[in-house]
Amino acid sequence: MLLKIRHALLEVTSPPAAKQSAIIINNEVIISSGSILQPHLALDGDEDKGAQNKAIVSRLQRGQLLDVQNEEQEEGARIRSLHFQVTFDPQQRRPRPNTASGSRQPHILSRFPAHPLYVFCADEVSRNLHHILLTADSGDAGEVLRSSFVVLGLRKPEREESFKRFLAHIGNYLRHLQPLHTLDDVLVMCSPFGLENFYKTISIGKVSNVMGRSGCLFAISNALPLGCEGSAVFNNKLRLVGIVICTSFQRHQENVNLTLAANFGYLLRNFMEQLGMSTTAFQLSREPSSFAWERTIVVIESSGQQGTGTFIRVHNKRFILTCAHVVGQSIETVNCRAADREFQSEVIWCNPDSDKPFDLALLTAPQDVPDRCCVRLARTPATIGQMVYNAGFPYYVNFSFRHDFNPSIFQGRIIKCDTGAIMSDGSVQAGQSGGPMFDQNGCILGVCVSNIKLDDVIYPNINTAIPICDIRNTLQQFARTNDVNVLSNLVASPDVHRVWSLEMPPIRSKL
Repeated sequence: MLLKIRHALLEVTSPPAAKQSAIIINNEVIISSGSILQPHLALDGDEDKGAQNKAIVSRLQRGQLLDVQNEEQEEGARIRSLHFQVTFDPQQRRPRPNTASGSRQPHILSRFPAHPLYVFCADEVSRNLHHILLTADSGDAGEVLRSSFVVLGLRKPEREESFKRFLAHIGNYLRHLQPLHTLDDVLVMCSPFGLENFYKTISIGKVSNVMGRSGCLFAISNALPLGCEGSAVFNNKLRLVGIVICTSFQRHQENVNLTLAANFGYLLRNFMEQLGMSTTAFQLSREPSSFAWERTIVVIESSGQQGTGTFIRVHNKRFILTCAHVVGQSIETVNCRAADREFQSEVIWCNPDSDKPFDLALLTAPQDVPDRCCVRLARTPATIGQMVYNAGFPYYVNFSFRHDFNPSIFQGRIIKCDTGAIMSDGSVQAGQSGGPMFDQNGCILGVCVSNIKLDDVIYPNINTAIPICDIRNTLQQFARTNDVNVLSNLVASPDVHRVWSLEMPPIRSKL
């Protein structure tokens, strides 16, 4: 039996209506993120529904499968009372002969009622997601539903055994998947904003991080809007590898645009185990990418704050380059962790005013750090449209975890070059400050500082970095002379101040 995986749009028509992306397998089984249930399982409302909602959320938090078809489970009645429908293109249509060149036949979508079968929470996904979100959501229901999944059918299965055979067949398909690597190519097929107008929109990006002992959760560089939850994530061979569960969230009153997906192999295995089925172990472990970047960056902890730094080598001397606001003022030593060691680093120089450019600090590095762990300084300036990779530790790293070294890397492009600043559209989140912006050759092109903030609104996919080409000569001069006074040249000029403070540039009026 072939396995046909297609994009679909799932909708709960019961008020309040909710709509988001989904996948449909062999025109039979629909799977989507449990977040579509969030408007209906909020813990407020009338007393009866509130009690039912609380019981469902509690059951999912305990990792217990909710069999919606089983009328003996009282919690299932609440889900059965909701009306679901699914919209998709049931058949692939070839272009008609004699069709004018360049014209395309419009998608003819079909809408069907869908029957809820199961709701389940994936334990390991839930644990890792909680580690990332922490206090992001005010209610427990929101967090548990992000790590839960709803399974529906176009028709109710006649026998449970036939449904289990269908799952076993999918399991055989997934056994041939390779482990996820950071910087693997991915393609997301989605319907942004849950609108039919955007049906089968694609987004191409990279795997940015793989989390959890079983590789159950991964981040991708794709910036997706709301409504893309439940979308399918495919690898470069167009095999299904994940389901999008989160595109943005609030954390510490800051909007975080970060796309997270659950590993589909892990989800299937977890679901089958909850159904009491025997499973074959899938190969889901996290493996390093061929792009040698992880060994060149360090986590920096100073006065309870956390950021990122980069091993650099200048004239055979080794340093750590980071941001001044990561280190803090009047700090002499900071704690650092690299991929293979923990150590203390002395602060050589730190910009006395970290609110003004250049927001830089230079730290000592262990002199036995191998050359392969030190990144090269880029020799050419950044160019518009150039591919870049922003690396660091956004949110999900805990310095107290001795072996928790799991950096992320986000692909983007240079969108603007200015005096003393370069901007990219690659993700930069809290914790990535001081981290490197790599070019495609693995050289450090810039030091990531911050996202653009305008009128107290933070724009996480427009970020600013300090160009290495603007500070390269100063670093080389210091390495030659060992004169700390040389580093005062890293304090920026008035023209650079204007760029970083977003002041209006000089305009010659012809009015």
